[in-house]
Amino acid sequence: MKIRNGFVSNSSSTSFCIFGAAFEPEEIKKIFNVEDPYDAEEKLKGSGLEFEAGQEGYTYYIGRSWKNIKDDETGKQFKESIQKAIMEAIGKEAAVECHTYEEAWYNG
Repeated sequence: MKIRNGFVSNSSSTSFCIFGAAFEPEEIKKIFNVEDPYDAEEKLKGSGLEFEAGQEGYTYYIGRSWKNIKDDETGKQFKESIQKAIMEAIGKEAAVECHTYEEAWYNG
């Protein structure tokens, strides 16, 4: 076993890869009628969608992680189901532009 003597920092790293839509903080607040964009996560429970915050909270993402694609689901079916779920969750009839978003950062 290796034992470290000396200073140990408390740092962390964060990353995600999600297919979905990106929203600015004010959009999230308006769509979900919340004061804090993070409160939108609670309103998405049960929808099958994930809520991710980008670095510094400038962008928020709603969608599904690519790791959650089903074995019998095509990429097209995966994408279409996410787009439909997002439109239902945010109450819009118009198409939502979805893409794959990847972010990673280190806080240390």
